[in-house]
Amino acid sequence: MRSDGILGSRDAEERSKWLKRKEIWLVVLGVILHAVYMLSIFDIYFKTPIVHGVDLVTPRFTAPAKRLVLLVADGLRADKFYEPDSEGNYRAPFLRSIIKTQGRWGVSHARPPTESRPGHVAIIAGFYEDPSAVTKGWKANPVEFDSVFNRSRHTISFGSPDIVPIFCGALQHSTWGSYPHDFEDFATDASFLDMWSLDQFRSLLNRSNEDSKLKKLLQMDNLVVFLHLLGCDSNGHAHRPFSSIYLNNVKVVDHVAESVYNLVEDYFKDNRTAYIFTADHGMSDKGSHGDGHPSNTDTPLVAWGAGVKYPRPVSSSNHSDSGFRFVDDHVHDSPTPTEWGLHGIERVDVNQADIAPLMSTLLGLPCPVNSVGSLPLDYINMSKAEEVEAVLANTKEILNQFLRKSYIKQSHSLYFKPFKPLSHYSSMLDKIEHLILSKEYDAAMDLSQNLRSLALQGLHYFQTYDWLMLMSVITLGYVGWMLYLVLHVLQSYTSLPGNIFGVEQAVQRNHHRKIYLYGCVVTAMLSSLLLLEHSPPLYHMYMIMTSFSWVQIFSEYRFINVLWKHLSGRKVNIVIKLLATTALSVFILEFLVSVFILIFSNLVRL
Repeated sequence: MRSDGILGSRDAEERSKWLKRKEIWLVVLGVILHAVYMLSIFDIYFKTPIVHGVDLVTPRFTAPAKRLVLLVADGLRADKFYEPDSEGNYRAPFLRSIIKTQGRWGVSHARPPTESRPGHVAIIAGFYEDPSAVTKGWKANPVEFDSVFNRSRHTISFGSPDIVPIFCGALQHSTWGSYPHDFEDFATDASFLDMWSLDQFRSLLNRSNEDSKLKKLLQMDNLVVFLHLLGCDSNGHAHRPFSSIYLNNVKVVDHVAESVYNLVEDYFKDNRTAYIFTADHGMSDKGSHGDGHPSNTDTPLVAWGAGVKYPRPVSSSNHSDSGFRFVDDHVHDSPTPTEWGLHGIERVDVNQADIAPLMSTLLGLPCPVNSVGSLPLDYINMSKAEEVEAVLANTKEILNQFLRKSYIKQSHSLYFKPFKPLSHYSSMLDKIEHLILSKEYDAAMDLSQNLRSLALQGLHYFQTYDWLMLMSVITLGYVGWMLYLVLHVLQSYTSLPGNIFGVEQAVQRNHHRKIYLYGCVVTAMLSSLLLLEHSPPLYHMYMIMTSFSWVQIFSEYRFINVLWKHLSGRKVNIVIKLLATTALSVFILEFLVSVFILIFSNLVRL
C-alpha cells in the first residue's frame, strides 16, 4: 500500500513534479523578497537628511572678516600633525606658531563614514553626508544641497578632480581648477599635488595684476578661497601614515599654509582675512579610512585671522567637562597628549559640521540651509551682543529645517505625531528677542542654545519618524517568510498527521480562496493608507511582501492546528528538541545577519 504522505493522495511521480515546481517558485519568490527587504536599509538608515524649501536666516551682525581661506589637508591625522618627530622637532612649525600666538586650535571630530566627500560636505555644507551618496560612490551629488560656497560672493578653489567639482562644478560665481586624474599616482610621492594647488593660487594672484576684472573680483567682500591638499591621503594609502613620505607631507602642508598666508597678507594688506586649516578625515595605521576609529575621526583644526580669538591659557574656569560627547562618541574635554606640547594652551574641540557655521559667521553670511553644525563660540572674537545674534541666527537656521520637515510630514500624514518639546517654539523666540532688547545677553544665549539643542533633537525625530513602522513591517516579513518555509518543509518532507487534507480537500480549497480574498482586501487597504500619506513606492512593496507571507501562513491554519495537537500529545523531550532546534536556527540567522551587515559596511566604505 502506497503512503501518500501529508500532502494528500498523489502518486510519487506527480508529487515529485509538483514539489519541484513549487520549490522553484519559492526560490524565485525568496530572491525577490530578500532583494526588496534589503532595499529597506536605505529607507531606514540611508535616508537623505536634506530638505528643500528652507528659508535663509540673514545675520544681524557685522562680518568680522572680508574674506576667508580654507585649507583642507585630505587624510591628515591629528596626532601626526601635532606630535613631534623622532628628533623632537615638530612637523608643522608655522601652524604651531599660529596656535601659540595668533589663533585657536583643537580637534575636529568627524563622523563615519570617514571618506573624503562626506568630510568635505560636513566642513563646507555643515551636515553629515547624505547617505544616499553611497549609491554614487561618494562622488556625485544625488541630492543638491546648500554650502558656504553657495552663499559666498565668489569662491576660488583648486585641488582634486574628485572634490573641487562637487562644490564648484555647478556654481556660477566660482573660479576653480583641478589637475587630471592621471596625477593621482600612488606609486610616487603625492606631495606635489599640494604644491600644484599652491602654484595655481599664486598664479591667479599674479594674473590679477594685469587683469583688472580679476583684481576687482578679488577685492569683493565674502570671498572664499579653498585649497584642497590631497597629498597626505594619497601617501597614506600608498605608504602608510608612519612612513617618512607621509610624515614629510605634513611638513609640505605646513609650508603650503605658510605660503598662502604670506601671499594673501602681502596682496591685500588689510588684516581682514580669516584662515581655517583642517582635514576631512584621518588615516588608519593600515593606510585606510572609513570607520569610526580615532585615527580616522580625529583631525586637526587651526583658525586664525580676522574675527578669530587669540590663544588663552587653560584654566578651570574656561575648560570644564560637561559630559558632552562628539559625533564620533569621544568625550568632551578629552586630555591633550603630553607629546603634543600644547597642554598649556586652551584646546577647543568641535564636531566637523560646526566648521560651516564658523566660516559663515566669520564672513557674516547666512548659514547653509542644510547645516546642523553648532557655532563654536570659543573661536569667535565678537562682542557679547554679536555673539548672541550669531548663535540666534545659527539656531533659527536649524529651527527652520525642523519646521520644514514637520510641515512636510504633517501634510502627508493621516495621523501626525508632533515633536512636543518644540510645540511652543515661537514663544521661546519671542523671549529671546525680549532678552536681547533688554541686554540680558547671558540669559538670551542660554535660551538660544537650548532652543538649538531642541531643534537638533527635532530633526533627528523626523529623520527617524518612520523607523518603527518600517522595522516592524520588515521584521514581520522575515518572520513570516521563515514560518512559511518551515510549514512547507513539514508538509512536504514529513509524515505528520494530515488526514484533513484528503478528507476535506474541497473545503480546504474553498477556505484558501476566502483567506486570499481577505488578504487582498487588507493589503489593498494598507496600500491605500500609504498612498494617501504619499509614501515612497518601496513602502508599498514592503507591505505587500509582508502581507503575502502572512496570508500564506493563515491559509494553512488547519495544518497548524493539527500540528499543534500532534506536538501537544508528544513527550516533553520532543518539545525541548524542537525548542533547541528553533534556538539554533535563530543563532544561525543572527550570524547570517551579522555577516551581511559586515559585508555591506565594507561595500559602503569602498
